[in-house]
Amino acid sequence: MKIPNGMTEKEVLQIINKVVERQAAKFRFGYYEAEDMKQEAFIIAMDALDRYDTSRPLENFLAVHVNNRLKNFKRDHFYRLDNEKHEAKKNIMDPIDLSSVKDELESNMRVENDFIEVVEQKEIVSLIDKFLDVSFREDYLKILHGVYVPKPRRQQIYNEIQKILKESSDEEG
Repeated sequence: MKIPNGMTEKEVLQIINKVVERQAAKFRFGYYEAEDMKQEAFIIAMDALDRYDTSRPLENFLAVHVNNRLKNFKRDHFYRLDNEKHEAKKNIMDPIDLSSVKDELESNMRVENDFIEVVEQKEIVSLIDKFLDVSFREDYLKILHGVYVPKPRRQQIYNEIQKILKESSDEEG
């Protein structure tokens, strides 16, 4: 700590404490309480003594310097919880990446197509469950679960399923 000429360390610390008490209360924010801001302001004031011009009053110099540095500190450390309103303001000047928009649209289309496929598959499965003859059911379930079924029997089941699906499409059309 550089003590200005003509002042004692005690006098300088009294002035610093006076300025710190006055300034720190104005800059509480977020998780920074008054005590945290006092510590920051004290450190700022101690660093500023090296740049002090003895032709000016020390209290005025420290008050302006600490005030400005605490404003910078608050600006650099302040954040808001992200929400749509603040995101829109934050992104207002950022150009939109059109490739990301295209990718998102394509992704949504895939999801929609996947959904349609799932619905169609469920409809097909429900048709098969409803109309498949009991004599084929056991082997059909084996095929679904990856259990071996002899090729001629598999072909019979496939033919039966194709017949069910053809009949249902003929009824719809």
